[in-house]
Amino acid sequence: MIDLKIFSRDIDKLSKVRTPKRLFAFIEDEVAAFFEVSYLDLFVLNDSETEYALRENITRVKDMLRVARDERLDLEDPIIVYLSEIKKAILPKELNESLAVTLLQSRQKVLSSLRDELIERRAEICVPGFVKDKLVAVLIMGKKISKEEFSHQEVELFSLFAAQAAKVIYNFDLLKKEVEQFVKSLRKINNTLEEKDPYTLGHSSRVAQFSVIVGRKFYDRLEDIPYGEISLYYAAELHDVGKINLPDSILKKKGPLNDEEYNEMKKHPLESVKIINPLEKWFGREILDAVLGHHENHDGTGYPHGKKGDEINILAKIIRVSDSFDAMISDRPYRKALIHHKVLSELKKGRGTQFDPEVIDAFLETYKEGLFKDIFFSQLESKA
Repeated sequence: MIDLKIFSRDIDKLSKVRTPKRLFAFIEDEVAAFFEVSYLDLFVLNDSETEYALRENITRVKDMLRVARDERLDLEDPIIVYLSEIKKAILPKELNESLAVTLLQSRQKVLSSLRDELIERRAEICVPGFVKDKLVAVLIMGKKISKEEFSHQEVELFSLFAAQAAKVIYNFDLLKKEVEQFVKSLRKINNTLEEKDPYTLGHSSRVAQFSVIVGRKFYDRLEDIPYGEISLYYAAELHDVGKINLPDSILKKKGPLNDEEYNEMKKHPLESVKIINPLEKWFGREILDAVLGHHENHDGTGYPHGKKGDEINILAKIIRVSDSFDAMISDRPYRKALIHHKVLSELKKGRGTQFDPEVIDAFLETYKEGLFKDIFFSQLESKA
């Protein structure tokens, strides 16, 4: 007998889930496994609100593979129409009872179409996830592997879970739309910067990609940061945006900067933070600290505040290494790009002084695993 109290406590974990990616992991690890359902499909309303796309499919019994052959449900699909109307879980048993007492022919037709679809999908339960009266998500599950029927308590828990899952998806999509509008304007600044300094073409994008890939080695620590992986991406992409306020004489100088010029250059993290400041509303202070600290050194010799060790934000530590790596493998006004083995050697030399030892080790491990290959290929393509 399943102890539903355990799963009730597990649902509380959803309050810490903020992204669909984490939600899908929760569904696989907690929901499908806990109830031992033969299959589970999660359909989510698309951005244009014209259909529901299959976002997650978990199949735990071989003969249930791709029972839901359609990867989308349109707005006229019987499941969508009926869930929008009754706003509660659909169970085949209750559906048959409704069919038995329904006299209207038009109603019988609707219910018959729905029953046929459930039979075709071998669906045992369909659960809606509403947010503000909008059907955002639909959870469809097959029978339990044990062949037991779902209890009323289980149906209630599924309904609670679907509502929470819909909220995660809805809030994330809302955040994504709002943030993208703002970031779009910042990308224009980055583009202007790259036009002023062609040597930095694609630099911000590559640093963001390197950073996210390395960041996955620090899954647990990023989990403790609101929208950790997304914050890391945006912080890395926008880390140099403040350079737009530097004069061309510094940006394009074909030689070492003098003390006065270097002091001006050291201000760019502060300028970047001023520009991206509105992002704090969505991501919290961590994203600002990530940009502010991307030139801080592990031993405290960096800038702008000379922070060291654990005083430095983990996102900043990752960007620090990714930024240095990309700068060294790219042509700059004052030197040609270094070959990779030379760059890796330089990174190792900076382990524990410029760079956090854990981050350097993770970066080198990621490089050896070949996870950066696509980025290198796109860099070569852009050069060509």
